[in-house]
Amino acid sequence: MKSVSVIIPLYNEKDSLRELHTRLRGELKKTGLVAEIIFVDDGSRDGSDRILREIQKEDRRVRIVRFRRNFGKSAALCAGFEKATGDIFITMDADLQDRPEEMHKLIEKLKEGNDLVSGWKKKRKDPISKRCSSRIYNLFTALLTGVPLHDMNCGFKAYRREVMEEITVYGEMHRYIPVLASYKGFRIAEVPVAHNKRECGSSKYGVERYIGGFFDLLTVIMLNRYNRKPLHIFGVVGMGMISVGVLIEVYLTVGWFYGMWIEDRPAFLLGILLLIVGVQFMSFGLVAEMLAWATRREQDFSIKEDSGPVVKAEYMD
Repeated sequence: MKSVSVIIPLYNEKDSLRELHTRLRGELKKTGLVAEIIFVDDGSRDGSDRILREIQKEDRRVRIVRFRRNFGKSAALCAGFEKATGDIFITMDADLQDRPEEMHKLIEKLKEGNDLVSGWKKKRKDPISKRCSSRIYNLFTALLTGVPLHDMNCGFKAYRREVMEEITVYGEMHRYIPVLASYKGFRIAEVPVAHNKRECGSSKYGVERYIGGFFDLLTVIMLNRYNRKPLHIFGVVGMGMISVGVLIEVYLTVGWFYGMWIEDRPAFLLGILLLIVGVQFMSFGLVAEMLAWATRREQDFSIKEDSGPVVKAEYMD
């Protein structure tokens, strides 16, 4: 590890930028690594760009990327990753809730052989409503994805360069980069980091963050875990419905032999419905399998090492 690129997406954070830069510069000096700081201004309208230009005049390591309008955090991070030149990428928010002084923890964890290290705001300084919803969200996400991180949405992360060279982030997928990396086979780790209460600016997220996050989670799972085997998910659902439908109809059939009237019972209609929908799910899964095979272009694997000379194959004596 020879160099680090700190990528900071921001939107209307002018009040925190000077202090952030001062503290970040001090922390980078302690690491002893060659560093660059990339501020990605996601269409700010509060004068953040003016503050950034002043900071850039004081520090030649600062690079500024400005969007014409607000495109979202995923787009800002993608732009930062594209411009970064370091061996290590560090991402953090610009609101000073992430402490720059904690950066060395992430880097040290990377040196243990991990490819991506996510911060864990173990003691959050947010309102209790936000802490509770975040805990439920993280528990649900870990359960569905199989990636056991306590704080999936923490913006304070460290990556080896090769991780982001193999992962494409779009929409609002930035929160699921650890999941995407894990599915590629990269080694994921987590380290507790201190968390500050927001002192300036305001949160840019509301309830829609969790609603959109749930849909993004389904997209990540379907496009990465089941993109080459859609029948595995649709087939399981379909078989489950068919099994329940068969059990219901068998029960009613046995009852009919003992004089039970079944034609106007809701269970009879429910059993028929489950059988029909289950067969439809199975059929949809088979069609999806054929489409996945016919449109297959990208490789499903990630190569960690390819060593040895490139030689022409020959017969051995």
